[in-house]
Amino acid sequence: MGVEISVCSPAFGAKGDGTANDRAAIQEAIDFAFKNGGGTVTLDAGRTFLSGGIILKSGVNLHFGDGAVLQQTPFAEGFVKPVKNGYAYYTPLHGQNFDDNIKWSHCWYKNYPFIFAPEGASGFKITGGGTVRMADVKDAAKLIKLCPVGFYRCRDFEISGITITNYHGYAMMPFTSENGLIENVKINNWSHGNGDGICLMNCRNIRITGCEMFTGDDSVYIFSSCRDPRKSEWWNSDSPQPSENIEIDHNDLKSNHCKAFGMILWGLNCEDPEKVEVRNVYVHDNHFETMGNWLWNPYTDRAGFPPVTGVRFENNIIDGIEENFFETQISDMTGFASMRKMINGDFSQGRCFWNMKKNHSENSAGVHREEDNSYGYINNLSLGDAAIFQGVYIEAGKPCLFKAEVMSSGGNCRMFVRNSATGETAASLDFNNTDWCEKLIEFTVPQSGNYRLGIERGKADSGYARIRAAALGCHENAHGYEKVISDRGKIIYKYNDKLFRR
Repeated sequence: MGVEISVCSPAFGAKGDGTANDRAAIQEAIDFAFKNGGGTVTLDAGRTFLSGGIILKSGVNLHFGDGAVLQQTPFAEGFVKPVKNGYAYYTPLHGQNFDDNIKWSHCWYKNYPFIFAPEGASGFKITGGGTVRMADVKDAAKLIKLCPVGFYRCRDFEISGITITNYHGYAMMPFTSENGLIENVKINNWSHGNGDGICLMNCRNIRITGCEMFTGDDSVYIFSSCRDPRKSEWWNSDSPQPSENIEIDHNDLKSNHCKAFGMILWGLNCEDPEKVEVRNVYVHDNHFETMGNWLWNPYTDRAGFPPVTGVRFENNIIDGIEENFFETQISDMTGFASMRKMINGDFSQGRCFWNMKKNHSENSAGVHREEDNSYGYINNLSLGDAAIFQGVYIEAGKPCLFKAEVMSSGGNCRMFVRNSATGETAASLDFNNTDWCEKLIEFTVPQSGNYRLGIERGKADSGYARIRAAALGCHENAHGYEKVISDRGKIIYKYNDKLFRR
């Protein structure tokens, strides 16, 4: 359990009167708990603690007693940043932006967050029934804009029960972090410009549940980022990671003028798109006032956006959806139409746009990347079914062709086209060739919707199968290829490239 500490105890001496600056006392209590194996540091119920920035530590729960308020001081004195042997004072920036030449160069990207967990911290919590309240300043030019709660490359964290109010930057910035729960948090009353809610930049294994927000800008969004020029001492996106395994559920999100939920897909500066892919996102039982995606990236000249795979929308109430959401190419989406063509069929971009169904072996589905010889595979089939596939939207009644080069270790594996919602197989083809061979499936789906195309174990009880050069063709009047009579009278097949430009 660790130690249990009140910051108002004689050992630490916080006043909690809303006038005295209690930063040093609160920090001393957190440091004491950390040095003694972790524990709970409580801000006493009903009191207001004026403070500069707080550095949270591994294994420490900063707990708000009911009605406790942690309020940012409006003065620049007393702000600290973590250094190797403790803390160092620094002077935070004032005002909205720090560089007129960088779009959206908000000062809170440079200033350390009000409650900050340094890089590498783990097992920390912010809990209770109290409030994080940012400074009251009428003149925005004199305001020290801080993110109320933020951290970078941390793991195993929980933020629950608190309210963030009167804020004037992004309310919560967990950057490049993993294994976190954000639960029953309220965010409201933004002021002085941008007022985003929770920014999940390059995060994985995160759940946001039961939260209530009315924000000045985007409320909750998944942010794919690489080499963002606004980086500072405490964070950067120079070495990104995929945004994956994220659950957003049972939230009530409202935005004053932007998106209540969405994705900001700005990872194009990464040479390897697999490292900035957004994948495995489950969004259910929410109310969103608005929803959409940010596809325009002001920090690159490259066109397009990073890959997105496996997004499930279920049982949400969405008042309005922006058009840009439907312009996003998303593989294997539930609740809305998936992308309309197969992408990265040659696996040159790794696993991008491909989903994996694995059996008991972690290596039972994946991608082999090698110059001029990249392919997807399923493996260890003696341990159960495995599959690798993309999810696309196909219209009913239109003849289609699914073509790919495939091979197996000799077992009867299967190419398939399957309805994503019902699981019904629309078309399939068994194969057992042990050398690469192009296979074709002609099919017409009975109803428009999302379908999965790929390979699976089929009847094989062991071994492996591989796939490459996968493509989906669709044509109004023909089955994806033309029969051509050669000079010797033999019927051959000739592809029309236009059939694969859906």
